[in-house]
Amino acid sequence: MTTFRLATKADDALIRSILRDNGLPTWVEMTVEHEPSFFAGWNVFGREWAVLAEESSEVVGMYTAAVLPVHVNGRPEQLGYLGGLRVIPTHRGRIRHLREGYASIRPLAPVAGTLSWWFTVVATENSAARRLLESGVSGLPAYHLQGEYATFGLPTARGKRTGLWRRAREEDLQRILEFHNAQAGRFQFSPVLHEATVRRIGLDRFFVHEQVKTLRGVAALWDQRAFKQIVARRYRGPIGALIPAYNAYAKWFRRIPLPPEGQMLDQTFIAFLALADQVLTQGRALLQDLLSHCDTPVASLGVHATHPLLSALRKLKPMRYPARIYTVSFDERPGLNGLPAQPEVALL
Repeated sequence: MTTFRLATKADDALIRSILRDNGLPTWVEMTVEHEPSFFAGWNVFGREWAVLAEESSEVVGMYTAAVLPVHVNGRPEQLGYLGGLRVIPTHRGRIRHLREGYASIRPLAPVAGTLSWWFTVVATENSAARRLLESGVSGLPAYHLQGEYATFGLPTARGKRTGLWRRAREEDLQRILEFHNAQAGRFQFSPVLHEATVRRIGLDRFFVHEQVKTLRGVAALWDQRAFKQIVARRYRGPIGALIPAYNAYAKWFRRIPLPPEGQMLDQTFIAFLALADQVLTQGRALLQDLLSHCDTPVASLGVHATHPLLSALRKLKPMRYPARIYTVSFDERPGLNGLPAQPEVALL
């Protein structure tokens, strides 16, 4: 029988080793790691926890979960998010572990959301997981597709400083909160921004765009490398040996540079981006100006599949990482009103 328990700080080294050793194997095996401590940067937005699965005193896997302040049907809610599932290779493919793991979610949750269901994001290329979760296997919760989503890796070398954005000041804070939440309320699972969150992230990381003293845009440039890293663990076949040549090409043609095996991607998240409809026609210029403020060679931004910025994003020669957004329900099916699903990639 598999037992499940909440992870504590005493499990820090164990969790970090699980994250290092279990990535998504595609043309490059990328891992999401938390060095020097798994719990660093914890609870910046919402309440987070991790659960370890053990069998005969041996750890067989883990998952992470959170309750986040997000918009649902245009209203602020506290909604559960499921992420960070990792299973030790020798224990994969055992449906019993999954059933027992899902059964542990609600009893072990240290806090409750305002809604009874959860949401999650699954990489499109993780076809094996999607087939299983969408198949309606007995004992698993119901997964309902809510929309397509993509994270764009943007080369900051394509940035262009034009003065469209300025760094936020103390007197901007309340306007930032009001503007962001009004815009974000038009999407499902988009973050509800509070003053405490801005303070924890740092007001100096936020930028504003104004027209005639009216706020038209908000964004944060959030470098999380101090506590969360995206690491290229392995490249498939000969690709790893070609990275130096590719990066020389990328530098010349202002494309995304790739990290050598075992090194992290130097990136900044364009987080909490909110734009008024009136300025969407300036999308490319606004993005280029934001990129010019980044201190890393890559900036990442997540948007839903029909976002009006897609055309501008494609012109910046990005790398694109598609995903699907699901609701996860143990009881009744969630009643959603059709708004596009757009969670904040910096929080996933």
